[in-house]
Amino acid sequence: MKKELHIGIIGCGAVAQIIHLPILKRMAGIKIKAICDVDKRKILAIKEKYGIESAYTDLKKFFVENEFDAVMILTPTNTHKEIAEISAEYCKSLFIEKPVARTYKETEELRKFLEKKNVNVMVGFNMRFRPDAMLMKSLVEAKEFGEPYLVRVGWFRPRSSTQSWFVNKSYAGGGVIMDLAINIVDLAMWMLNYPDIYSVTAYNFYHTTKNVEDSSTAMIKTKTDQVINFEVSWVLSNENEFFYFNLFGKEGVGLLNPLRVFKQVGTSQMELMDHHRTTSANLYLKSYENELKHFFAAVNGLGKWVSTINEASARMRLIEAIYKSAQTNKEIKLST
Repeated sequence: MKKELHIGIIGCGAVAQIIHLPILKRMAGIKIKAICDVDKRKILAIKEKYGIESAYTDLKKFFVENEFDAVMILTPTNTHKEIAEISAEYCKSLFIEKPVARTYKETEELRKFLEKKNVNVMVGFNMRFRPDAMLMKSLVEAKEFGEPYLVRVGWFRPRSSTQSWFVNKSYAGGGVIMDLAINIVDLAMWMLNYPDIYSVTAYNFYHTTKNVEDSSTAMIKTKTDQVINFEVSWVLSNENEFFYFNLFGKEGVGLLNPLRVFKQVGTSQMELMDHHRTTSANLYLKSYENELKHFFAAVNGLGKWVSTINEASARMRLIEAIYKSAQTNKEIKLST
């Protein structure tokens, strides 16, 4: 275990500036050794603000002139694969923001490459690190709800980036599905212990966009007779975002945002838990902090690697089926 981990950050856009950098600055035992971005004025301002040693626009110099314990890739989705492959030559612990790549094929190519290089990867599915989600997961594992049979989950909010690349399929890989749905589908799959998927039926909408979907809804059936229903949209939200996650089991119900737990007693339900005190915004920010703490613990050998590229690849395979269903207007069955 190292007393201080030296971190390199590639990509200093909105997610880095609003989320990751402020959290990293507060974390003990973490030193941001260097940052890299194509925008020189931006990285020089960030370097000064956070007291970072070095800033680069040249990725090769970034690696040649530094030694990193871990590297975080926070760039646009279309660059993830190439940057991760370069990073693998210099660093064996990578954090890649979701989605890990634009397609399942691209993800699989990257997974196989990093596997050959013996590189550990954590992909940024932060929703499973929400404190309320982690508590619900412990209740699922303790069989407090009995066998879960249905998850209903939705997320409505403006898109995560206003930059033009975010609504360009060749850069982002997709629209609201790649922005919001992939994260809540991961949350549902994690909550249900990664059941095998039987089929997907999905519908996409293009109310305000042409190149990518701005709204989507889908039904995912598992081979163990469980169902996940999701709905996501950039345009159906009001000025406040809305997120919900409802898990139904044979012996109880768990709700998120806020966390509420109900136990089935005969034909009625008894409420056992009601957490209204923590705001949704605080839980969302805390999820990123918990995620990074887990990443650095794994880098230090103090925790196991989770949210791996293997999991991300399985998620991308499911996302690909969702797009195919919406495009063909058919139920898509996934082979083993």
